[in-house]
Parts: sequence; C-alpha cells; structure tokens
Amino acid sequence: LAPHLTLSSAPRGPSSGPSPAAAGGGGSTRPAPGLGSSKPAPPDDLFAGLPEAASSTGSTKDAQKIPEASRPVTHVRVLHLLKKHTGSRRPSSWREKVIKRTLEEATYELKELRKKIAACDGKEKMRAEFERLARKESDCSSAKKGGDLGKFGRGQMQPTFDEASFALKLDELSG
Repeated sequence: LAPHLTLSSAPRGPSSGPSPAAAGGGGSTRPAPGLGSSKPAPPDDLFAGLPEAASSTGSTKDAQKIPEASRPVTHVRVLHLLKKHTGSRRPSSWREKVIKRTLEEATYELKELRKKIAACDGKEKMRAEFERLARKESDCSSAKKGGDLGKFGRGQMQPTFDEASFALKLDELSG
C-alpha cells in the first residue's frame, strides 16, 4: 500500500460531548478577528478542537485486506491425461488402434501417474512432470501438447469432465 493518512481523534477531556469546534463554537475563547481585537488569532488556535491527522505507512502484511468480489468462472484452461479402457465411448486412440485395458487397469495406471505428479516439489515441476507424462501416456490427442486442452467454456466438453474441470481450484490436481 502507498503511504496514507489516518485520522486519530483529539483528546476531549472529561466531557464525552463534542468538542467546541465540532459543535460550531470555534474552539477559541478570544474574540474573532475584527470584533474587538486588532490582532489575528495565532495559527495554533485556528485548528483547536479538530482531530489530528497522522501520516502512517504500513507494510502490506499489516494492511487490512479488502476481499475481491468473486466473479463467476466462465472459462477454464485444463491439462488432461486420459487413459481409455474397453468400456470407453470410443475404445481406440492415436496410440493404440484397439484399447484392451480394463477400467480397473486404466484406473490403477492413472493413480500411479497421479502419485508421480503429486510427488513433485512446486507447481512448475508438477506441471512439467504432468506435461511429460501426458505426452508419453495419454490416449487423448492433446498428448502432443502436453495434455493442454486450451481454454474452453461451460458446456463445451462431456458433462462429467466439464463439471470436474470447473470444480477444480487454480493449479489443483484432480483425483
């Protein structure tokens, strides 16, 4: 945050009511200039009773965070690693003309790949490992791009995949 001004209340003394200046009394017991006095009031009397202005600079850690208004997510960009099985909608891929693995085998292979990705330190290394494994293991044509499906909107993919994609947080790995 940039340096900013904060107002601190001036001490009011024993009375809990407003100060004379705040009540419109001017805060000075001297007559106003031109009304019985030939001398103008000293500058310190001019601001009597007004709150003091204090300049402060705070680190961003100490500053109050203003929550951002959350906007609805309309598009996502997803990296994808697909393992097809005999029960897939189309049991063939660019890698294999006829897929022969069972659902259980495909699930097991994906879980093992997920473990390898999750074991990486930091999101950059996780992404690099994901892309490497997608190029080598994925049955999706996006494998050539490291599993990157690009940006897409709601309803553009199969319903279950679409739902899962929009439910993920940024940089989150699905299960």
